[in-house]
Amino acid sequence: MFRLQPYLALLLALATVPAPAQEVPLHGAPVRALAVAADGARLASGGFDQAVIVWPADLSRPLQVSRWHRGAVQALVALPGGGFASGDTEGRIALWPVAGAPSPERVLEGHQSAIAALAARDGLLLSAAWDGTARLWNLADGGVRVLEGHAGQVTAAAFRADGLPVTAGADGTLRGWPAGAAPLALAAFGLPQTALAALPDGTLASAGVDGVVRLLAPDGTLRRLEAGRLPLAALAASADGTLLAAAGPAGDISVWTLPAGRLRHSLPSAGQAVWALGFSPDGGRLFAGGADRRLRAFDMRRGTAMDTAPPPPPEGLAELDEAGARAFRACGACHSLSAPAAGQTDLKAGPHLAGLFGRRMGSVPGYPYSERLRRGDRVWTPEGVAELFTHGPDVVLPGTRMPVQVLDNPDEMAALLRFLQQATRP
Repeated sequence: MFRLQPYLALLLALATVPAPAQEVPLHGAPVRALAVAADGARLASGGFDQAVIVWPADLSRPLQVSRWHRGAVQALVALPGGGFASGDTEGRIALWPVAGAPSPERVLEGHQSAIAALAARDGLLLSAAWDGTARLWNLADGGVRVLEGHAGQVTAAAFRADGLPVTAGADGTLRGWPAGAAPLALAAFGLPQTALAALPDGTLASAGVDGVVRLLAPDGTLRRLEAGRLPLAALAASADGTLLAAAGPAGDISVWTLPAGRLRHSLPSAGQAVWALGFSPDGGRLFAGGADRRLRAFDMRRGTAMDTAPPPPPEGLAELDEAGARAFRACGACHSLSAPAAGQTDLKAGPHLAGLFGRRMGSVPGYPYSERLRRGDRVWTPEGVAELFTHGPDVVLPGTRMPVQVLDNPDEMAALLRFLQQATRP
């Protein structure tokens, strides 16, 4: 079985999971961020596989897969017009057009460390980063305002209902950033805060490492919602402010009704950590992503999972090695077995595998390979693939952007190689 090795220390004890039996829709590594478009027709997800994937609302199949980021994608926000902004662990923010593209429309640079969170409103983009600063970007004129005041990492960002940019940090504080005035110390909770959500009535919801969601009203009144004793990592509010969801490494998702603050649903996540949440615009669905690489949708009326059925096997492959096809599932998250038809785009995150054995490394036309693979100094063979997944891509090809995976079962390795030899023949 494939075992996914995490990219950051945060996931070291939490993100190594077996591939689930039903693997649609999947990233090649844990999902760290998601955002739902204002019209609800699309959502975007980002993960530790450096991919930004745009999905239809039913999660049936990817509409666009982009592997432009060189670091893990851990922040996403929807932009007016249907686009998205994504931030990565290298401190870069990418702005993606409505229709999606292999590369972003614009890139915002300036942060010196990982982007932790993004928020957008009225042509402004607010970014929070681990370099201890936040930045307020004017997307119309290109201006940027650097926001300094937190002691340590800035971990969350939101625009309050009145338009005030607000950030939360590892220092346990919430800070507001009015234009042309000194920063506001809105609250000090004494424990690191991990996520923010702004409600229509002006209330700010802040999630902490103590498993508590704190609701800060405009008049300073503070309420607590208990989600357990383990840290929280994700927070989302419905557009009308009547539902609030929180989750984290423990996996279960708590959903409260507001303003009453009553627990409405406790949603399971198959025991896996949840790192990202987002509501559909009407509040009818809650989307979640996390350590098992999979996106899920939950019906908020019933409190049940809305599972997506796996697609049928590719035409002509049903007769191929069944054990090998199962072993290929993790690979299939990023790689197609055949080349796209003329005039079509391969929607997978990685290059297609057609004609793999005997093909020179880094040779699929138009694919944005990492510098290491662009060298083309190896020819793929069954032995080479076995070496890659025995020792891990990071060991065999230092500098590659391939997700770090190993396959340590000899029988599964043999089955995978048989399958690839059958399924990738030109």
